[in-house]
Amino acid sequence: MKFECPHCHEKTFSPLQKALCGSYRGMGKPCPKCGKRATNGMTGIYFQSATSVIMIVAIVAIYLKATEKVQSSIIIACIIAGYFVLNFLFNMFFGKLVEPIRLMK
Repeated sequence: MKFECPHCHEKTFSPLQKALCGSYRGMGKPCPKCGKRATNGMTGIYFQSATSVIMIVAIVAIYLKATEKVQSSIIIACIIAGYFVLNFLFNMFFGKLVEPIRLMK
């Protein structure tokens, strides 16, 4: 499975390369064929914003309801790790690649 470059319109990005392209505001990764940079679109930012709110609410709820501090710390650490993994997987398989808005110097 390959993803299309927004510049040359060739399917040159693997899912791992697409996930590592970064967000819309980042510098992005160069296309293996044309050399121009590409980033993940706004859908990745929207998804990350939604999962951030859910993560913060879950962490605060667990912290306030916890009786066992060690157990709640482990659960909070798992929630934070799951947040990063979930966003990485979303960027890997969903959305499309777009041109970055950051100007190169």
